[in-house]
Amino acid sequence: MSLTRRLVLRALMVMVLVVGGVTALTHELVLVSGRNDVDDLLREESALLSDTLGDQLPAAAGLDGMVSGPEAERAAQRALSIRPSGPRHVSLVHVDGVRLQSTGGPAEVAGLMRGDDAPVSAPGVARTVDTDVGRVRVLDTPVTDAADEKIAVITVAAPLDTVQDTAATVLLFTALAGGIGIGGGGAALWLVVRRTLAPVRKVSAAAQRISPTDLATRVPVPDTGDEIAELATEINRMLTRIEQAETGRRRYLAAISHEVRTPLAVAEGHLELLGGPEAEIVHAELERLRRVLEDLMAVARGGDGIDADRGPVFLPDLFDAVRARVGSLSFARSVVFHEAAPQVVLGDEARLEQCLMNLVSNAIDHNPPHVVVDVATRVEGDTVALTVTDDGDGIDPDVLPLVFEPFVTTRPNEAGGLVGLGLSIVRSLVTAQGGDVDVRSGPEGTTVRILLPVARA
Repeated sequence: MSLTRRLVLRALMVMVLVVGGVTALTHELVLVSGRNDVDDLLREESALLSDTLGDQLPAAAGLDGMVSGPEAERAAQRALSIRPSGPRHVSLVHVDGVRLQSTGGPAEVAGLMRGDDAPVSAPGVARTVDTDVGRVRVLDTPVTDAADEKIAVITVAAPLDTVQDTAATVLLFTALAGGIGIGGGGAALWLVVRRTLAPVRKVSAAAQRISPTDLATRVPVPDTGDEIAELATEINRMLTRIEQAETGRRRYLAAISHEVRTPLAVAEGHLELLGGPEAEIVHAELERLRRVLEDLMAVARGGDGIDADRGPVFLPDLFDAVRARVGSLSFARSVVFHEAAPQVVLGDEARLEQCLMNLVSNAIDHNPPHVVVDVATRVEGDTVALTVTDDGDGIDPDVLPLVFEPFVTTRPNEAGGLVGLGLSIVRSLVTAQGGDVDVRSGPEGTTVRILLPVARA
């Protein structure tokens, strides 16, 4: 997933959480505000009805000035007639064991308060009661006489359906507005992030064009003055250091090459003076050493400077030459040469001989003692495969994809594993001849194949 997409998705997640939180908070605030409005209504109506009842009690008192139960009931009826229920509430008076209810009020709540399922009187603060007709807010207020004796209890009830409907409507519209905002904000955020990260894409594209053979390229530094510009600047500084190190390395390699070629030339000159078959053998080996040196220099430079002359190569002759060179080495008994297919391939016989020698030496050097190495050929249509197979422990799967890279080794005891050039040279030599090379490895051993085209008349 791209950086732009990750940033936008994470920003959208934050936006969703924020909008969701704001929506939920708004819904709760509307509910609380609605309940407070209902509570204000209940307290106001309860106070008005209490004052009205207080005004009616003296008129209902007997000759002794005391208000009996029936007299208090008549006063409550007159008070309820004066302060009847409104469109949002229902008023009741509990007096002398009788529940008196005024006319009017919301039909569902009025029916509830008349029935046996009416909430039990509980003087105190306003409370919410869950009923069959929905949630109802109820306030019970006691009425006392001059002697602080309770005469009656006034009950005012109001439904919360309107409050809940209003809160639900606010929730719906807030959620819709939030969704539209998130959608529009997401699109705008996508454009802004893409525009912001455009310098990063330019830096990445420029970095992809940089190769080991062209270290002079630099990534563009945006004029934003931010972390991206700082990153591009540091990349260019790193490239400068790498270029300087590469230049020093090439000079060092050139100096080594010059110093080695001089004694080789001197040795070859003395051999020409000595003459004889032994001198010819040593001269041939020195010539191979010169080619190996040039190949090492080409591979180390990272270029394709290896030269190869393509021509017909008779495989039995090639195997005879390699067998003769291996026969003089200490591990000759560990190498088994199978009969070569009588085929002619296109290649450079000296280079192919060098490749097979490298593969055999690698198989011996990178495996435990007593390893057996088989050298054989296999014809596959218009292609001939030269195979070098050992019965060792195989190559580490983590190292296998890198075996053809310069300075990579399969030796488990080498610190860092960066000492090998053999397989890298083989690949360069085979590629220069128009062939291909691959490696297959497992617990039962490793096989390296050199694939070359069959020569046609």
